[in-house]
Amino acid sequence: MGDNGIPYPSGAARSLLRLPLLLYRLGLGGLANAAHILILTTQGRTTGLPRHTPIEYRQHGSKVYVISAWGTQPHWVRNLLANPQVTIQTGRRRFSARAELVANPGEALRVLHLFRRRAPVIYDALIARMSAREKVDARTMPEVTDRFTIVRFLPMPDAGAPAPLPMNLIWVWPALLLAGTAVTVLVTLARTRRADSE
Repeated sequence: MGDNGIPYPSGAARSLLRLPLLLYRLGLGGLANAAHILILTTQGRTTGLPRHTPIEYRQHGSKVYVISAWGTQPHWVRNLLANPQVTIQTGRRRFSARAELVANPGEALRVLHLFRRRAPVIYDALIARMSAREKVDARTMPEVTDRFTIVRFLPMPDAGAPAPLPMNLIWVWPALLLAGTAVTVLVTLARTRRADSE
């Protein structure tokens, strides 16, 4: 459980949160991106292997922002603290970036407002829960900015960035189309034979 009382996801909740990885691998990253979900690829701090994490994001100019609901507890945060060179995927767009923790309270407040702008009622409740407050709104938001771990990603050249999540399940679509066509043909043949025998 995080300091904010929100349980760290495990089991079915963790699997559900990782579902956008499957969408990206199937070539449907645009669907996840429509919900402002990016794929963050960090380098594992002990293995050195690429680690892929779906996270909700907001963009301000060329900067991309994410918020950790569990401070520095998640592996992706610890990985980028060890090596800030990351790869970001938003839909079909991929780019290398440098990760930095946001320390400026004004910038942190701007990021919280970017998130809440989409659905103030929902995000006010989430921000209140994450900051262990009974209630938060636009007026009281400056009082809680220090309760969040906010990460800024600055686009930069590819040198040393971990490999992005591959779209290695795109082959599923032609296979499904072929299987659907075969089933349709078999059903049609069976109906034709039944009609001919009557």
